[in-house]
Amino acid sequence: MDGLIFQIALFLILFSVGWGFGRHIEQKHLRELDEKEKQFAHIRVDTNRFEQTIAHGQMVSSNVVISHDYFKYILANIQNFFGGRLTSYESVVERARRETMLRLKQEADRIGANHIMGVRMSTTELGMQGGMVEVFAYGTAIVNHH
Repeated sequence: MDGLIFQIALFLILFSVGWGFGRHIEQKHLRELDEKEKQFAHIRVDTNRFEQTIAHGQMVSSNVVISHDYFKYILANIQNFFGGRLTSYESVVERARRETMLRLKQEADRIGANHIMGVRMSTTELGMQGGMVEVFAYGTAIVNHH
């Protein structure tokens, strides 16, 4: 009986440490995204395909793959069993979407553009267990003078 209690206690301790570490990494990523999004806020993004412009456009694209940490994945499976919103999965998708848009803006900035037109995004669940999500985005980067 003592061995079982020890195993349960060890599991709970390791689970808590792993969950805490994963949460720390996620919070750090969110803070980095906030900081970088402010840096590239001057680059306008829209979904309009066509605009009257004399500027030459160049296609820009980006993609990001982010996975759940193992502990959030377990919690998401438990939530999925009972139904309702999978908030831990929503967090992964949101981080991937923001990171993809940030990288798209960085690519536009690298070529001197300040506007990305016709932005399209695609989200794909990767892996047999659904533990990873890929977000791909593309658009046409232009220099807009107004």
